[in-house]
Amino acid sequence: MTPPLLVLGAGYIGGKLAEIALARGLGVTLADNWYATSREQLSGLEELGARVETVDIRERRAVARLLAASWSRVFLLAAQASRPLAFSDPDYTEATNVTGARYVGELVEAPLVYASSLHVYGPAPAGNVTPDHPYGEQSDLSHLSKIYAEQCLGVSAARRGFPLAIMRLGIVYGPSPVEHERPESVTVVDKFRRLAASGHPLTVDDADATIGVVHVDDAARILLRAPASGVENVAAESVTVGDVAALVRGRPIRGDARATYASPFEYRRRLQDYLAGPSN
Repeated sequence: MTPPLLVLGAGYIGGKLAEIALARGLGVTLADNWYATSREQLSGLEELGARVETVDIRERRAVARLLAASWSRVFLLAAQASRPLAFSDPDYTEATNVTGARYVGELVEAPLVYASSLHVYGPAPAGNVTPDHPYGEQSDLSHLSKIYAEQCLGVSAARRGFPLAIMRLGIVYGPSPVEHERPESVTVVDKFRRLAASGHPLTVDDADATIGVVHVDDAARILLRAPASGVENVAAESVTVGDVAALVRGRPIRGDARATYASPFEYRRRLQDYLAGPSN
């Protein structure tokens, strides 16, 4: 029998990854410390056959016990990814994103997929951004820690011999079995969509800021089929924040994103289709 998948971080992306894997008949265990996700939000996935564990990756012994089991692949999605929370709770952010990632690298035996971020390229990359593009300037601990985790996991993979795939995700949007309601945990696409649906005005701080975006269905599917090793970008489209706001409002876009993110994967969902959906 094929060992199950282990998803460290039973949140927004982890929940969708588990849903797709279960639909394909794969065994899945989800582990989380319930900092941003409520345990009750996993009940639907449990009914579909997922196993759910309470594990905090800041606790080395708990991580060691979990990783001692046999897994076909481990997905490291556990992270504190919110910029505002990185400032209000830097200790938690650092312990989870830095120390937790190191523990996983020191203890994992199965092939590992790490969910990194396009933010590692900095706030304003330009042109065609490939995975060998240099790291850029960082302004908060949640995104700075992605660079550390990539490098730390790379050191561990080289030393210990486990396969490592680093997948740099764009801004993820769309419905998932596990969603966060806190405003600081909702990314710009769904934040704008919700505000428009409720009749609230949209506040755009930097309309020219370029972001890579990917629907959660595509992100989870691609993570499940990640290459055995290497670094790749996961972004279906590059848009400006101003164009996201325009699409939400049903207005024409400028289409002048400064960067595109090179990615080898097939994407089935488009931002314009999502933002033209029923909630508009």
